[in-house]
Amino acid sequence: MIKAVIFDIDGVLLDSFEANLKFFQDLMIKTGYQPPSREDFPRFFHLSLYDAIRVLTKSNSEAEIKRVFDIGESREVDYEVGLLNLPEGAEEIIKILHKDYLLGIVTSRIRASVYEAPQLARLQNYFRVAIAYEDTIKHKPDPEPLLLAASKLSTKPQECVYIGDVENDIKAARAAGMSVIIYAKNKVAGADKQTNLFSDLPSIIAKS
Repeated sequence: MIKAVIFDIDGVLLDSFEANLKFFQDLMIKTGYQPPSREDFPRFFHLSLYDAIRVLTKSNSEAEIKRVFDIGESREVDYEVGLLNLPEGAEEIIKILHKDYLLGIVTSRIRASVYEAPQLARLQNYFRVAIAYEDTIKHKPDPEPLLLAASKLSTKPQECVYIGDVENDIKAARAAGMSVIIYAKNKVAGADKQTNLFSDLPSIIAKS
């Protein structure tokens, strides 16, 4: 029986592709690197800030990666929250799910950016826990962030379902012993269920 629903942010609770693309383009230009193209950016979209910087800079220097990371983390480069959008119907569905389940977040975002979107900040009280990049040593596809969320929600992993949008989310959920639902337009193999409509989630979860 499912007692907790845990959400990813980027690609699930937020349509953040445009905001993230512009941020990384501006960050790379400011720090002296080639900015990612729109066509190439999907390869980096779901990486953490630190890991994306490592790939984009192609640097072997941890000090240099940390320098660029600090500039990004401190928002010396603006992050345009106005480009962020909730999926259609997401606010209503979150409120519906909150009535029957414990809700949580597991994201590769840094803690300061979890609720920086005003649309998501309005829903903060519906989420019992939010696990960010700094909260664990290992990150998705390792199960550590999901297991920490389950622990903080006082639930067993098998009582949780993770809502993600990419293969790494499936790997993390499987390793944690959780069910996984993919919210995406493109088919991602290996999930228990998949939908591209947020409004489908309550019925899918109820049957999990």
